[in-house]
Amino acid sequence: MATETQEGTSLILFIGMLGMFFLALAIVGFVIIYRRRLLKQQMKLQEQKIIHQQQLLQSAIKIQDEERKRFAADLHDEIGGGISTILLSVERIKKEQADQPEMVLKSQNVRDQLNHLLKKVREISYNIMPPTLEDFGLHEAISDLCYSISESSSIIINYEWNGDEQRLGFSQELALYRIIQELLTNIIKHAEATNIDITIENNTENFQLHLKDNGKGFNPETIQKGAGLRNIYDRAQIMGAELVVSGVIDEGTIIHLHLNKENT
Repeated sequence: MATETQEGTSLILFIGMLGMFFLALAIVGFVIIYRRRLLKQQMKLQEQKIIHQQQLLQSAIKIQDEERKRFAADLHDEIGGGISTILLSVERIKKEQADQPEMVLKSQNVRDQLNHLLKKVREISYNIMPPTLEDFGLHEAISDLCYSISESSSIIINYEWNGDEQRLGFSQELALYRIIQELLTNIIKHAEATNIDITIENNTENFQLHLKDNGKGFNPETIQKGAGLRNIYDRAQIMGAELVVSGVIDEGTIIHLHLNKENT
């Protein structure tokens, strides 16, 4: 009788322990599933947040580019046109006062100053939104940019375009032009370089930019992203392009940009 009681008690204990084991297993499984679901939700929220940030960033840059385009047009048409009208008036006064050498000389001086101002207005307008980009594409626009910088500074720019000249979408071409323009501006301001090599590889699948200067370089661990560098990274991110900026002190800076066209 006692043996049967002990066996019954042992069986109850065994069943109880087995039940507790399965209960613990169920709790652990529930916790794991819950944590996975929570992690999945967090990742989804993070992805949505990144997408939302990219959309906001894209909208901000789009608005900025539209404002640049409008401002460049107003500058060229309104201000440039106004200066041209004044030039005509000065020329007329000069002819009317042809018998007064002093007035002719003053008119000529005013005309020279206005011509210089008109040239500057057109240069600024072109830099803000180059018509060459819209009319002839990225290759010609970059070529003009390099020529303009070489003419106005002591920096030698070696520019090479390899592959086809098949045009990208205008928004992509504008973003790439802005990136290259900002990179060159940063080099001119900070790198103390005398030579810049720019190579572009363009084919059906990929667009790649290689840029190298012989300036003072920098330490990648201590570089701070100023407004210019942030704009470059933002534009590359919006395009879905990979941008790598590296440098060595006293050996120059190397920039590599890769855009997979199939993913755009």
